[in-house]
Amino acid sequence: MQNINPAELITNGLENPYVPPQDPVFNALFGLAMQGDLLVYFAAIPLELIRPYEPEFNFLVLPDGEAILAAIMDKAQQGCFPRLWVYEKDNMFVMSDDYPQYLVCLQGQPDYVPCWVLGHPKNTAAKDVQGPVDAKQAAGFAS
Repeated sequence: MQNINPAELITNGLENPYVPPQDPVFNALFGLAMQGDLLVYFAAIPLELIRPYEPEFNFLVLPDGEAILAAIMDKAQQGCFPRLWVYEKDNMFVMSDDYPQYLVCLQGQPDYVPCWVLGHPKNTAAKDVQGPVDAKQAAGFAS
């Protein structure tokens, strides 16, 4: 089996189908948060206010897409709910990187979704706002 460096996929002209389209705003905000220059908050965001950055990105058509969603749904049914990374824009919350988890939320239709919010949410529909939290820990980079 050939070893492939994921960083070389794009330079070799190949694309990883599991990687969603890049959102430059999310990338910049997430980078600032990881550097400690932007505060991150935990909040319950109404599902109806969350929008995907790229609505045409369809995770379900990817190899094993449905199996991955089923595994995430099983965890959610056991009480381990997916948390989305979002940022606020135009009174909505943009989700750029957590497409499988977002699709599970759409299937389950909760009123609120647990989210890591890049910057303090201004929208009063955000509930139970907590933080700021440790961004690296929230992202799973620190223990």
